[in-house]
Amino acid sequence: MLNAQRLSGLPRHRREVVDIPEQKRKDKSVDRLIDVRKQRIDRLERERIEARHVWREARVRLHERKQRWRAAVQEAQDIWQQARAAFFQMSATSGQFRKAKAVYERMKVQAQQLHLESREAVRPCKTTRTAFFDARRRVMEANRQYEKLGLLRDELRLQDVEREM
Repeated sequence: MLNAQRLSGLPRHRREVVDIPEQKRKDKSVDRLIDVRKQRIDRLERERIEARHVWREARVRLHERKQRWRAAVQEAQDIWQQARAAFFQMSATSGQFRKAKAVYERMKVQAQQLHLESREAVRPCKTTRTAFFDARRRVMEANRQYEKLGLLRDELRLQDVEREM
């Protein structure tokens, strides 16, 4: 009978097309953006760690220079006090005292030079400190943005679930 209907040109019974909505593809742009931000945070974190390491090294160098300067000042003072004590005890001649005074003056000049070197070491230390805190600030801002994107993604997923219900 079906063949007869086809051949006779009579309309066949047509089934009604069932309307099945296609599933929308989930928008992955926020997830991709979050992945990119995570990579950026990782890079900024590495930069922060490196900046902290450089700053610590600069602080160590500064501390060493300050210690050398302080030791030189203390040594010069000790030599001068010994020379004065020996002179006043009459155990040193005036020639020995002048020689000790010349040594003391040389040591004072060396101590002043070490003091200048330690003062010059302050600038790079401050520069590296500023770089570290800038890197730290960038990491904190990137983490804040990352958290906001995570909240946005969660909110969008919640809205999608509510629409499907």
